[in-house]
Amino acid sequence: MKNSKLDLKAIIFDMDGVLINTEPQYENFWRTAAKKYNVYFEGFEKQIRGMTVKKIFEAQFRDIGNLEKENLLKEFKAFEDQMSFPEIPGIATLLPHLKESKIKLGLVTSSDLEKLTRVITQKNLDLYFNVMITANDVVDGKPSPECYLKAAYKLGVEPVNCIVFEDSFAGISAARSAGMIVVGVSSSHSKNELMSECINVVGDFQRIGLKEILDFYESEEL
Repeated sequence: MKNSKLDLKAIIFDMDGVLINTEPQYENFWRTAAKKYNVYFEGFEKQIRGMTVKKIFEAQFRDIGNLEKENLLKEFKAFEDQMSFPEIPGIATLLPHLKESKIKLGLVTSSDLEKLTRVITQKNLDLYFNVMITANDVVDGKPSPECYLKAAYKLGVEPVNCIVFEDSFAGISAARSAGMIVVGVSSSHSKNELMSECINVVGDFQRIGLKEILDFYESEEL
């Protein structure tokens, strides 16, 4: 039995790699940092995608000294202050289109509130989203489902009535563990890598509208 299009109540987006194409900038920063502190390994970039800064520190930089951690955090903040936020193609058209529908919109990001505020200032995201969840709003970041469960609660919908767009395995795992349907965005991983974890995969949003999203939702078997 398939889902009914009428049951879709909320569309939730990750931010980095889904709304804005910032992943190459982050990967370059963390790769450089990992090599500097001698913690780099093959596949490092893929392993940290979608993680909060807290989780990256806990998982990859746990053995460096406290002073080094403080310096690295300062370097990271300085990096984020000067980074750019190029949009994923098609998103600037899709968000106003979705806002006109009665379906609620949510944003769930591993970034902190300070970073989100900078993006909002540049991209006016607050015009479109009913709820925005950041790393500041949760105890345990992705791949924990806490962020997506909190978004559903604040949106006033059940997780099963949500569809999520995610680009990282940590984010996909979080959304699936929350009981949501997930569409992959192949900005960080290839379509082939994501297909086994998602109901479908898109490269960008240039040919995506509400109809296509409803079709994605309906195609999932209950």
